[in-house]
Amino acid sequence: MRKLYKTAFVILFFYTLSVFAKDEPGLWENFINFFVPHAEKREILLSKQTQYFQVSVEEDSRGLRHLVFKPVKGSQGIWNPKKPNDIISNSCKYLILFMTMIDHPPERVLFIGLGAGIVPRFVGKHFPGVIIDVVDIDPDIPKIAHEYFAYNKSAKTNIIIGDGRDFINRTKHKYDLIFIDAYNAHSIPFQLTTQEFYRKVRNALTPQGIVAVNIANLGKAQFIASELKTIKSIFPHLSIYLCPGKSNYIPFASLEAQITQDAQNKKADKIDSGLALNYKMKDIIKTRMTKLEIKKISKNGIILTDDYAPVETMK
Repeated sequence: MRKLYKTAFVILFFYTLSVFAKDEPGLWENFINFFVPHAEKREILLSKQTQYFQVSVEEDSRGLRHLVFKPVKGSQGIWNPKKPNDIISNSCKYLILFMTMIDHPPERVLFIGLGAGIVPRFVGKHFPGVIIDVVDIDPDIPKIAHEYFAYNKSAKTNIIIGDGRDFINRTKHKYDLIFIDAYNAHSIPFQLTTQEFYRKVRNALTPQGIVAVNIANLGKAQFIASELKTIKSIFPHLSIYLCPGKSNYIPFASLEAQITQDAQNKKADKIDSGLALNYKMKDIIKTRMTKLEIKKISKNGIILTDDYAPVETMK
């Protein structure tokens, strides 16, 4: 009888949690991920304490490789050695949506955060003439990306070891595309979330330039609301795409480039038929949030500033 009561209590607990979590974007998924992060058995290919992270490279039962910053167990990058050109993780698929937004090949691109090098490799492959600047704070990450995820920088790629905020504060270059996908083991570093930071990003863009941000949903609805509200306060044009399970929010922001869904769909037809991707761009475009949805999700947010950006303590 005692075992029956225990079982009933566990079922009731998880049911109650799911009811309370249903209105919190991604909370249920991330709760499960926190307590049962890697249910499948993984082979550990590398476990290393770098200057900034406890890093592991793990291979799952399907043969997919994951870059993991512990103690948070989510993957910072996923790669399939058997199909090296496939894009696996949703955040990377959504960041590559920039292809439906540009009218000409980019001349210079900036990545703040390298991870496994999935999106930088894609950009370098499809735009061989582009200059790519990659900024990563950890000197071990480029080595790990090369050795375990086959990331090979081109002759026109510059790897800069340093803080992304410091780089954006100092750079004199103008970029057609800026990708911000930088995380420590717990969250986006606060200095990469603020209004002052995004002003510097805005100043580093060409007039038609676009910035894309990966905002992982770690169950912190207030942070998501605040980060989106902060970006919106700097850029007049904003489109946001929602990954499956609300696992990530991917905003694209610009000064002059107005990104319409109709124009995206027309470009997606050509991309889907021409690039032979392992997914359809058109499916991703469908996840674009409406203006009303953006207003609703960001209404309880605050504008993050260098003086006040409690990123790690936000709920």
